[in-house]
Amino acid sequence: MLDRFDLRILEAWQRRGDTGPVEMSEAVGLSPSQCSRRMQRLKEAGYVRAITAVLEGTRLGIGLSAYVLLTMRGHDPATAEAFRARVMLLDEVLECQKLTGAADMILKIATRDLASFNDLLTRNILAAPEVATAQSSIILESVKSTTALALRFAGEAFA
Repeated sequence: MLDRFDLRILEAWQRRGDTGPVEMSEAVGLSPSQCSRRMQRLKEAGYVRAITAVLEGTRLGIGLSAYVLLTMRGHDPATAEAFRARVMLLDEVLECQKLTGAADMILKIATRDLASFNDLLTRNILAAPEVATAQSSIILESVKSTTALALRFAGEAFA
């Protein structure tokens, strides 16, 4: 069960993943040793999937992001596993989500430019035997992009 200090630690980690026990103690009002123990416990309990750096794509030559909606040729386990294996090999695919509704999958893609996007789409996605159709939408402007979860749902018992 999470208490208010655990939630404060998780909130601070979402803002800055490189926060250590000393900084965390200032943010949540516990001693560094208490924070260190709680941080380790939260990781071990599976509340933290990963701590990563969010890189600035434009500084690294990534100039195009897009979403691609896919319909699959079949829904059997072998088709799903073949596509899963294929998409895991594509570094440009940031996310792949299975959906309900008209489309079966949505991919979030980040690549250099329109030419590299077209190449990826043509050679690796549309050419995949598991894919029936694809509809792409290029991102013109990122209005909001976050990985932070709304912790108020976990903390409603502590309000």
